[in-house]
Amino acid sequence: MDWRELTKARKVVTSDASPCGIAIAEFRDSIVIIDHGAKFREYIIPKSKVERYDGRDVYLSIPHCMLSSFDF
Repeated sequence: MDWRELTKARKVVTSDASPCGIAIAEFRDSIVIIDHGAKFREYIIPKSKVERYDGRDVYLSIPHCMLSSFDF
């Protein structure tokens, strides 16, 4: 997978189909996601938690309830 392509994704989706923001950068062995929802959130998600990228959206292998452990 070309990790730089992920920054072109329209949205990032958790394994339980919850949108969680957009991928804005690759950083070492992780991707950086920002969520402009009710509260501005930033996450650093290990690349190992990326299930797939379909050319439009990024799909994570973790549920939405686990995102808080990746806050920064």
